[in-house]
Order: sequence, then C-alpha cells, then structure tokens
Amino acid sequence: MRSIVVSKEDLIATLRLNRDAHRDIFVAAQEAYRDKMIEEMDRALAEARMGGQIRRAFTLPVPEDHTDDFDTAISMLEWHQSKTVELEQYEFQQYVENEWGWQKSWAATTQAYLTE
Repeated sequence: MRSIVVSKEDLIATLRLNRDAHRDIFVAAQEAYRDKMIEEMDRALAEARMGGQIRRAFTLPVPEDHTDDFDTAISMLEWHQSKTVELEQYEFQQYVENEWGWQKSWAATTQAYLTE
C-alpha cells in the first residue's frame, strides 16, 4: 500500500496531539538546557576569576523545536477543502506515526537533558 485516504479531522486531531507532546518535551529539555548552561557559565566565570583559562565557547547541544512543522501541516489541512486527505506512506509516517526526518537528532538532543 502506497497511500491511504483519511479523515481530515482525525488527521488534524492526531497532529495536534503529536504537536503538543513534542512541545512539552521541547520545553522540558529547554529548561534543563538553560540550567546546564548557567552551571557551565558559572563554572567558567569562577575559573576566570581565579586566573584560569577563559572559556568563551560552550558545547552543550541546543534543544530543537519543530513545533512549526506541526503548525504548518495543521494549517494546510485546515485550508484543505475536502473532508478527506490522501496520504503517501512517508506522510503517514510523519503525521500519524510521528516519525519525521529530524526525529532522531531531536530525540538525541532532548533525551540528553531529560534523562539526567
């Protein structure tokens, strides 16, 4: 099967659930990132004050927010004139199964902050 026809409203509801879950995880990771960055900056400042090496770069990965990807898909569906939508396999994987092209790097970055 290469494509299926789905209810537009069901698809919008699924995308909203996936979007909200994505956003909640991102916000939690962003808060943890901010705390870690403050710790790193405090440590660097203390080292500089004690005459140590001055660090001007930090290598903490920045959490990624892809909420706009969900918002665009939802908006496009809201503008769609039909009550049904045909989805190709890759679209089904993204919109329904929540497996986007950026998923692996996003998960790695956010999980680094949420598992500590």
